[in-house]
Amino acid sequence: MLTMKHNRPHAYYSAGFSLIELMLAMLIGLIIMSGVMSLYLTTRDTQRSSEDQLALLGDARFAIETIGFDLRHAGVWGELNEWKMIACHKDSELPCNDNMPAATADCSTSEYINFKAPLSGSDGVNPFASTCATKSYKAGTDVLGVRYADSNRILTASLSSNVAYVRSNIVNGQVFFGSTLPASDLYKWNNNATTHNHLLVSRAYYVSTYTNSPGDGLPSLHRVSLEAGPLMNDEMLLPGVEDFQLEFGIDTDKDMQVNTYVKASNVPDWTNGTVQSVKIWVLVRSRRVDRDNISAAQTFDIAGATVTTPNDGYRRMLVSSVIKLRNMARVDLKAAGGA
Repeated sequence: MLTMKHNRPHAYYSAGFSLIELMLAMLIGLIIMSGVMSLYLTTRDTQRSSEDQLALLGDARFAIETIGFDLRHAGVWGELNEWKMIACHKDSELPCNDNMPAATADCSTSEYINFKAPLSGSDGVNPFASTCATKSYKAGTDVLGVRYADSNRILTASLSSNVAYVRSNIVNGQVFFGSTLPASDLYKWNNNATTHNHLLVSRAYYVSTYTNSPGDGLPSLHRVSLEAGPLMNDEMLLPGVEDFQLEFGIDTDKDMQVNTYVKASNVPDWTNGTVQSVKIWVLVRSRRVDRDNISAAQTFDIAGATVTTPNDGYRRMLVSSVIKLRNMARVDLKAAGGA
């Protein structure tokens, strides 16, 4: 008989990874993933810090530009910048048969029509306590008041009721209220073709200890503005503003050049073009704690004083600027034109 031999080849079994190989692969994977995650977190934190820094810069520039716009227009009353030639404002030197109404929540009596002092300021105190700056003024910060007539001309047919305007030409003018032109024409200019209507702007800037919610702990820049009524309305302009300081460049020898910068309490006269420019410092704070854990105190030089912030983890930025007051030098345009 033939014997059938079944030759079995050597059996190889597909056994997969051993436990040691699997653990080694997992370890390598974890090392790679931890590196990737660390890089991601670092990149995200860097991006977050950069975003906070850019936001602070943008906020500070917005505050400077907004205040600067008002300062550059301070003291212009439409077609002229001589307050003595405007009738019916506070302490007007010209006769007036059309008295202006009081403004609700005005900073002080007839302050919104205080053309004699189109620019005013305070040094570390609130001069309008319990009046227009009502939302918890932050002690130690400065307050700025600005008044002027908007440069845009408004047609008589477009005048609105309950709104204050200035109507003027290069010779004189009058502040009036409502949609009807002043009844009196004391100086024969009312219907002159060169006479135009302009919206009256009256504002005050200050720092509050909160935004719009009392007790939220986030200091903010507020602005009190003249609105229809007349009414001085308080609005939150920019959250995160911790400090607001001012210095005023004064002309002591009447050559229309700044001789020195002083605090508001040392300005000798707000009425006759003594102030030629304003230095502004705005200190802004981030709205969230920085992930870089900024715990060291930060020191800033603000208006000649050293200010040290608390160790609270917030990022801060100080921005300053000098604003030239273009309209504070009094010019008699009629005389300048040879009339």
